[in-house]
Amino acid sequence: MTRLTNQSLHKLPANVARPDYDRQSTDIGIVHLGPGAFHRAHQAMYTQQVARDGGQWCISAVSLRSPTLKQALAEQDNLYTLMVLDDEPQVSIVGIIKEILVLQDDRQRVMDRMTARQTAIITLTITEKGYCLNNQGELDLTHADIEHDLAHPDTPVSAIGLLVAALATRRKAGYNELTVVSCDNLPENGDKLYRAVKRFAARYDPAVSQWIAQTISFPNTMVDSITPASDEALEKATIKATGLEDRWPVQREAFSQWVIENNFSGPRPAWENAGVVFTDNVHIFENAKLRVLNGTHSALAYLGSLCEMRTVFDAITHNSMSDFITRLLKQEILPTLQHDAALVPGDYAKAILKRFENKHIHHLLSQIAWDGSQKLPPRILGTIKDNIEENRSISLLCAVVAAWILFVIRAVQAKRKITDPMADLLAGVVTANPEDIEEVGKRILNEKRIFGGLTDNTEFRETVLIQLNKLATIDSDNAEQCLATL
Repeated sequence: MTRLTNQSLHKLPANVARPDYDRQSTDIGIVHLGPGAFHRAHQAMYTQQVARDGGQWCISAVSLRSPTLKQALAEQDNLYTLMVLDDEPQVSIVGIIKEILVLQDDRQRVMDRMTARQTAIITLTITEKGYCLNNQGELDLTHADIEHDLAHPDTPVSAIGLLVAALATRRKAGYNELTVVSCDNLPENGDKLYRAVKRFAARYDPAVSQWIAQTISFPNTMVDSITPASDEALEKATIKATGLEDRWPVQREAFSQWVIENNFSGPRPAWENAGVVFTDNVHIFENAKLRVLNGTHSALAYLGSLCEMRTVFDAITHNSMSDFITRLLKQEILPTLQHDAALVPGDYAKAILKRFENKHIHHLLSQIAWDGSQKLPPRILGTIKDNIEENRSISLLCAVVAAWILFVIRAVQAKRKITDPMADLLAGVVTANPEDIEEVGKRILNEKRIFGGLTDNTEFRETVLIQLNKLATIDSDNAEQCLATL
């Protein structure tokens, strides 16, 4: 089987889109930290779509940990296939990533790229846990990676430490025109990244912290496109569609959205020509997305997993689960959202449910369920706090929290790995109370690093425990009856 490379592009079928600009002559202007599937299916594709409009906007992709992607794409000239899954699928070859570096192996080259005069943008998709924040959304100075980087500023391992090291070097060189763009699912992601960088820099060198505050922009953003993990089925589909072997293709749904605060301290690609929305009010978009899309995703992940469902499509097409999600949206999520001419919450929610019903997207509930201790605060707990303040119902949102706790309990009991930065703590609580689900619930609810002030809220605690007891025996056989009682 012929591998996807620059030399094999001419073998592609006519219906497969490919880079329509000169890859050889277009230079790097963007450094991206964390080149996972979402970045490669989303921001990279937007950037490729406007590369023909001019500018040096190829991407240097930096993996902070794993060399796997670099190794996989090295033999195919960093080209890869994007499969857009819909009733009429679209196939594209993406080539905007010009190089892939690994921090551990290519540290000097990474710093050279981040500090080059021509680098005008640094973007990040490092997941919530990569920001090393505490429950208040501020940099956690006791985080092991942050402690390491403060002690060894020349060899940082965290994205925050790496950014500060690069910004300090740019300050010395007088290279001021740089914008740092978070593309992760965090509310006010740019503001949180800015505060984390500035706090670290204040410990590193107060002068650098002051320069960052005066010089570098950190716009807030909202990103959205359901991107299932790459798997063997995708690799086979890619070969069928292109006739070429691709060691790491990516896939996403047809819907894609990128909203960016109009706050740049240097040049940028003409992303608006590819549909990016520039606005002064990202909050309306990000709040709707976090609560409607991500919040219901988490609900489906934990409740669906307990009912032995595999994908979002499986869960949303189950009548009782669909009814629960509809009630959750109508009664407890949509009342917390702002109305705006650009975003009608009810219409947005209908569009989200329709996207979930895309039978071509095999979005695994097990994947969505990862990192619950980090995802629940922005996706679910913020909505609960708003409803408590307005004296509205929280019972269905608390059922999602209870489902997560039960999901953790069952994983530990079945000796399955918990993918969560607090996995050891959670497993320890379950192991210490093997026969008492309610006691496990109480102890997990005491964890302020997850629940913050809600740990002391009697209504919240009691409602979660009530729902936990209702869910205690839920499985695929009694799902309909159990979900109806929530």
